[in-house]
Amino acid sequence: MDSLISLKKTIQESCQKIESYIESEEIKEKDPFEVVSKSIEILFEQMSARGYKMYIDEYLDTAAKKFTTECFDIAKQSVESFKLSNVKIEDITKTHTFEIDSIINAEEKSIDLNHFKKSFNLFQYNILNELESANNTIKDLEKEIEELQKQSNIDPMTKLYNRKALKNDLELLHQISQDKQINTTIMMIDVDDFKKINDQFGHLAGDKVLILLSRLIKSAIRETDKAYRYGGEELLIIFNRAKIEDAKIVAERILNTVRSNKIIYKGNVIKMTLSIGMTAYKAGDTPEKLIERADSAVYEAKRRGKDRLVIK
Repeated sequence: MDSLISLKKTIQESCQKIESYIESEEIKEKDPFEVVSKSIEILFEQMSARGYKMYIDEYLDTAAKKFTTECFDIAKQSVESFKLSNVKIEDITKTHTFEIDSIINAEEKSIDLNHFKKSFNLFQYNILNELESANNTIKDLEKEIEELQKQSNIDPMTKLYNRKALKNDLELLHQISQDKQINTTIMMIDVDDFKKINDQFGHLAGDKVLILLSRLIKSAIRETDKAYRYGGEELLIIFNRAKIEDAKIVAERILNTVRSNKIIYKGNVIKMTLSIGMTAYKAGDTPEKLIERADSAVYEAKRRGKDRLVIK
């Protein structure tokens, strides 16, 4: 109930600020779209200042998703079209070469066959050079697309994989599990009292906390494991081909490292602890069930006093 009251108050204050902005003199010459964008920005600023940053991140991610997907689809279609053109040109070249040989064998006296063959061989040489150049262009385009796709799966602040990448990886994991038994463990990490850190030291301090924690996690896991920013101050790790006993060792190491370290921000000492929930993949698990069980374990860790690991 308290959270709903807080949200209602935040929205009311945001609406008042938006109303003041719309009634101000500065918007008279502005495009309506710009006014709407600014109004949304005001709402986001107010919500972010009161700890609703996770919802804003999810909204922005959704808003950008359609545009990003369309760009990738167009690029992929262009490359596929380019490849198809190459195949057709190559087939045409081979066909013409065969036809020329047939004419030569027929010994047609009215045609200077040697001259014709030399001319066409030159044409063939040039077009094959163009093919090679086109193939190199295709390879470069494919590398660029691959890099764009990789960047679209990375959270810009923490440099961990983002929620979109997590969704794709969990779906792939689910598909693989249909064919064979897998040893996979999921670990969800939540920064304790993160809102207090933001309120006391500012959102930049909160960002520094997440960046430091992300680096710590990346250094603690294997190359075959993957770490994600699940949302706001929640991070998640997928331990690939790892039993829960092995993942537990990593979780305890992360907890101890965080407990024994302090963050200095603008002369202020920030202490941080974590609540960690862990679960192993079970036969029949869907991605949703797996996440739900890990999240439930985090909630249980919070309920027991925070700064601990709970396994479900």
